[in-house]
Amino acid sequence: MAGNGTGPGGEAALEASRGIFDGFVEYRTPSAEDYRRLFDEGLVVVDTNVLLTLYRSNHRTRDDLLTVLERLGERLWVPHQVLVEFWRNRENPSVLGHHRARAREVHAALSKAGRSANDALDRWLKQVHVGDEAEISATIAEHRGRLDGVLQSIQSLIAGQADGDALAGASDTNADPVLARLERIFAGRVGPPLTQEQHEAAVREAKRRGEAEEPPGYEDFKNKPEDLATGDYLVWEQILVEGALRSCEVLLVTGDSKEDWWRLRDGDVPARPRAELVREMLERTGHRLFMVQPSGLLERAQSVLDLKVESASVRDLEQLQTTTSDAGTEWTSEALEALVDLLLGQAQVQAHALLEAAQNDGFVSRATVYQIGGYDETRMLRGFTRPVKTAARRLEEQGMTVGDTDRLFLAVYDPEFDAVSASGFRIAPEAVPLLRPIAAKILDDES
Repeated sequence: MAGNGTGPGGEAALEASRGIFDGFVEYRTPSAEDYRRLFDEGLVVVDTNVLLTLYRSNHRTRDDLLTVLERLGERLWVPHQVLVEFWRNRENPSVLGHHRARAREVHAALSKAGRSANDALDRWLKQVHVGDEAEISATIAEHRGRLDGVLQSIQSLIAGQADGDALAGASDTNADPVLARLERIFAGRVGPPLTQEQHEAAVREAKRRGEAEEPPGYEDFKNKPEDLATGDYLVWEQILVEGALRSCEVLLVTGDSKEDWWRLRDGDVPARPRAELVREMLERTGHRLFMVQPSGLLERAQSVLDLKVESASVRDLEQLQTTTSDAGTEWTSEALEALVDLLLGQAQVQAHALLEAAQNDGFVSRATVYQIGGYDETRMLRGFTRPVKTAARRLEEQGMTVGDTDRLFLAVYDPEFDAVSASGFRIAPEAVPLLRPIAAKILDDES
């Protein structure tokens, strides 16, 4: 009886041996010793964002991150689903074209600033009638030339930096230097796909968690098509399977910062893994889950692995973590306003459908679309969202930074209404508050 802790004094002794973190390990801050143990004995997993960040980083940060991944050696492991998402997103313009797109964006902004400055000077010259005063006109003309020269010099500097940071030939997988290094680093370290039975079960569980808002992955069900929204949970399930197989602690390195992965501090700063995830890892593998973002990996590697890592690389990754997402760049008010302006000239029904949805919590019904377009009730709405995607791509070709075009404006299907025809259309949630003031202004001007 005493041997199993149930004899006289057994339960009291067991309780007396418990410490403040027993049963509450998810609240414990990782120590330097924890990271040494992880890098020596644990499983270090990288997600898709970490790999895509290699293309968005400058050349110094990219090299530092790849060096750390190389140093991790046999501790490093990549879930199969991570590579599924990597190959699906790698050729996205916001990934391979990141540096030149940002350079084009700044180039356009500086050109616009120069035109605005010159227009302002022209208005002033006319308003105060100094056009005939040669000395003032000559001085202004001299300063105009200097301003144009400064702006052009900055534009050249930025273009040169973009050319240096962008990967020449990256569109050719045989010439991409990042892929060449990753191929060596990941050789023999990529997990297998789930079996068909396991995959189907995981997809069902992902959907259940999405509806119940259980981590991880439920945030994606709010703003992604269902077939893409299951990705986070598929990655998680594969990590759990591998962690149980190896029976070791897991360090997940993720660029994701959403609340379905992290306990956030001050509203938006990842502080520690969600308690539910730590507990699930313990239940499935018997070991603890740790999580860091890519910048945290560089910091820990520098101190624990005794690697030379530039502090600027850590700062660069911290900035990238706040400006990118797994789908690419977020929409901005400027980009959405330009998109609506373009649509008003080319696809007015879609433009007004977007504006209507913005004022109705992101949704516009099928009936409202018919009313906006004056459509006959027999008309089909197949391909209705296509002009929005086309306009967004055109803006991107012009050098403007746009968000994820695939989920900005989506058809919504209600099986109880009609399993074939869309019941309406929905805007990506993050775009709604940005579009709402644009909609109010345009609709007020039209009324």
